[in-house]
Amino acid sequence: MARITNSILEGLSGSVGELVFYKVGGKTYSRRKPGKQSKTTKAKTSERKRNSQSVTTQTQKFLKNIAHVLRFGYQNFENGASRPYHAAVSYTMKNSFKFEGTTASKMLDISLVKVSRGSLLGPQDPKVERVPEGIKFTWTDNSWQAAATPYDNVFVFLLSSEGIQSGSEWEFLGNTRDKGSHVLPVSSVLDHTKWHAWIAFSQENPWTKKKDLSDSVYLGIV
Repeated sequence: MARITNSILEGLSGSVGELVFYKVGGKTYSRRKPGKQSKTTKAKTSERKRNSQSVTTQTQKFLKNIAHVLRFGYQNFENGASRPYHAAVSYTMKNSFKFEGTTASKMLDISLVKVSRGSLLGPQDPKVERVPEGIKFTWTDNSWQAAATPYDNVFVFLLSSEGIQSGSEWEFLGNTRDKGSHVLPVSSVLDHTKWHAWIAFSQENPWTKKKDLSDSVYLGIV
């Protein structure tokens, strides 16, 4: 990948010869087209490489449907052409897989997925449960520890255990840390859905006006 600064090439988009030009954040970048593999080459692909390709495929399949959540949770990882989504992909591929059975194949472990990352102090003793009003998240107020304040907002995310197509719910700026709980209303249509649940905190950065996040905590299925 290369940043384009030439005024003639700045507006290009699409393929030109062996290069692909594209824009990110109003800036133009280029990369070389991937070479095509012959059937013979594919047949000789090592088990390690096939495993790596599987990790990439599983990561993209899972994360692409929650990109809107990752834009919030990884917002401080934006750097040039690298977007929050790219940071989430990189982290997930390196940290969210386990070997399955006696084979060398790797499978995504949802409990290891982080929907947000950052240095802010996370929730203490977080829990989740169903209540008549929806899904209730609770935690112990740990304000004034490290950089945590009573005014930090909770960030909660629910993903159907049957997959993104079956539903997801979230709240980016929920109750403040000192409140100790937050109820996420869930549509009555989804009352019987089993949810994967995550919780984190965010705090507005007074200089960048972005949100500093904590690492999310996976709370299991509720």
